[in-house]
Amino acid sequence: MRADIAIVGGGIVGSSIAYHLALSGAAGRVLVVERDPTYEHAATPRSNGGIRRLFSREQNIQMATFGLQFYRDFEQNMALGEDLAPISFARQGYLFVSDAGGSAQMQRNFRLQEAMGVEVELMDANALVQRFPSISPDGITLAVLSAQDAWIDPHAALLGFRNKARELGVEYVNAAVTGVRLADTRIAAAELDKGQIIEADTFVNACGAWCAEFATMVGIDLPVQPMSRESYFLRAASQLEPLPFIKTESDLAFRPEGQGYVGGMPDWKQQPGWDFAISQNYFEEVVWPALAARIPAMQELRLERSWRGHYARSEFDLSPILGRAAHGPSNFVMANGFSGHGIMHAPAAGRGIAELLLHGAFQTIDLSCFDFGRIHANKPFRELGIV
Repeated sequence: MRADIAIVGGGIVGSSIAYHLALSGAAGRVLVVERDPTYEHAATPRSNGGIRRLFSREQNIQMATFGLQFYRDFEQNMALGEDLAPISFARQGYLFVSDAGGSAQMQRNFRLQEAMGVEVELMDANALVQRFPSISPDGITLAVLSAQDAWIDPHAALLGFRNKARELGVEYVNAAVTGVRLADTRIAAAELDKGQIIEADTFVNACGAWCAEFATMVGIDLPVQPMSRESYFLRAASQLEPLPFIKTESDLAFRPEGQGYVGGMPDWKQQPGWDFAISQNYFEEVVWPALAARIPAMQELRLERSWRGHYARSEFDLSPILGRAAHGPSNFVMANGFSGHGIMHAPAAGRGIAELLLHGAFQTIDLSCFDFGRIHANKPFRELGIV
């Protein structure tokens, strides 16, 4: 097979890149290689689907702002003929809570967010309880509410990107890359597990938590590893007021979902790697006590479902890696290591990589801060405060 651009990885980031390339009408033949067309083990369907602008870096705020606008209009813009593409867009807000000593950084972030046009509100513990009486103020110094932020059905968004990209002419190949053929300073072809060979002018690594495997094939040491995260769906025994997506400095993260709530609390003792096994007692011993301490009404609840997904965790600075590597093949482009922000940043990352491929540079948002070169230069570009 011959393509102008071959994207390895058809998850939400890879499919966003494919969509933006096809939308331009200038990309030629675009192929997406995806080894799991059911997305059974993909990160996106196993995530909580949040889109928020509560970041400390201008570029992340810009990316999330574009993502919020993009998902707001997703149902219409991704429609296939008269069939809309609903993603359950819920504009119910995000709440960041300072309960572990990071209030000074949260205030600095708040000022930047406000200056960049994010509708944010800074609240002390008393104001927070007046707004959300189910939240316990114990240990809370302050909180920041972005009431216009949102969440979506992530699986529906992934399928929406893929289906629209296909309608625009992108071809999806059900296969896995098993090796590459190098010629001078370029990738000449990729070898697939089903015996096919793909030749392309450009290869894009959008493999999510599998991205380091593909990078190794072309001689690049990509510091991205899968990080297993356990999530839960539960129902509270009593009815609470409408809550936003709550994230605390002490690592609790949950939001409403239908008649219940989804979320979790990372286990930082978990070693990097693939792990889909549900823990025996982590919810009862760690998550439930933390949830009940912050929302006392949740001392009584019913846990209905548990599952695991994997972040593509950037070990260097928890920020994505976008663009080419100076010491790698000249036609190899990376869109990797989103560290849990892939859904909210997929629209902007897809547009940015498309701009890079078609025009040689980022245009609408300057994403050069995420270049691979910062790793060689040992200049991390990390989020400050809640990541």
